[in-house]
Amino acid sequence: MLEGNSGNKNNNKNNFSASELKNSNSNDEIPNNKKKIILLVTDNIQHYQKQFNNYDITDYKITFINWSNILNFITNFDDVKRRNVEIIVLNISVTEYEKINILPITIKEIRKIFFYQKIFFILPSESMIEKVVSMEICTKEDIRIQPISVFDILDLIGTTKKKKRLDRLQLKDHGMSLYSSSDDKVNDAIRFLKIGIKNNETTLLLLSIDIEPSYLQSKMELHGLDMSKLQNDGLLNISYSEDWYLSFQKNIKKNIVTIDNEKVYLKWNNLIKQSLNNGRKGLRVFSMMDCFFEYGLFDELIDYGCIGPPKFNKPFLGFCAYEERHILQLSEDQIRKLVLTHSTIWI
Repeated sequence: MLEGNSGNKNNNKNNFSASELKNSNSNDEIPNNKKKIILLVTDNIQHYQKQFNNYDITDYKITFINWSNILNFITNFDDVKRRNVEIIVLNISVTEYEKINILPITIKEIRKIFFYQKIFFILPSESMIEKVVSMEICTKEDIRIQPISVFDILDLIGTTKKKKRLDRLQLKDHGMSLYSSSDDKVNDAIRFLKIGIKNNETTLLLLSIDIEPSYLQSKMELHGLDMSKLQNDGLLNISYSEDWYLSFQKNIKKNIVTIDNEKVYLKWNNLIKQSLNNGRKGLRVFSMMDCFFEYGLFDELIDYGCIGPPKFNKPFLGFCAYEERHILQLSEDQIRKLVLTHSTIWI
């Protein structure tokens, strides 16, 4: 049994067993060139080396970098090591407040080289969280508070593995996930897009009405993505979910909102053909499903979902993003039917 104090209040938040952590004297070693790399950027290297070098985290190797060397170091990283980097941890001590103001520039430079890797921020106090989040370089879930220990590193690995679940989706899958906020949906939508770019697949992002294109563009820029260029290259299409799914008919007494299933499926088929004609492998769609709930179309949503199979027979990947507060409005029977229409469900 491993015992230790992680230095914060969330010691029970990771799901790693003791087998994930081994004494560094263990003979059961994985070659360093096969291990995934965690880059820990700090000006207190000796302290963390002393703390972490007593352990070997299965499949991972921690590389320590001084703040003053970070840009030069990552620029000269060879391709093999670069591919092995999975997590970047930026540790900001009490004496390094000036680094906060240049974080956006630093992150932009890091993203030029590490497009897909997860970046975490270790701050000296909770009072700095809002300032860092306001820079739109991360969300609160990317932030931890000092001191950190090897158990916090395990937690970061667990969080990253959860994020990588989108990598498991393939064309012909029909996925579904619940989210607690719009920010979480946008972050996953960008990860979804980046995987599509890597796979040479066209991505369609169907946004909820509260997400402004300018906000999405600024979030993409943090990941080194040029929204206009991706659209011009045919790798990215953007629309609002309610414009894609819903039909609005004016009546004398009220406006009628319906779902024209045939029209929606025709749009899917046309976009799949367009994607293939442009030399892409297929179409992937990240769809925020808020509009159905905003117009009270619960039964219509279930009926629409039941038309499509859990697995598609075309080069098409559909991923439905639901907010937790919306799903709670459905009956147990509606939730059961909704779940059965998807091949992959993350709740």
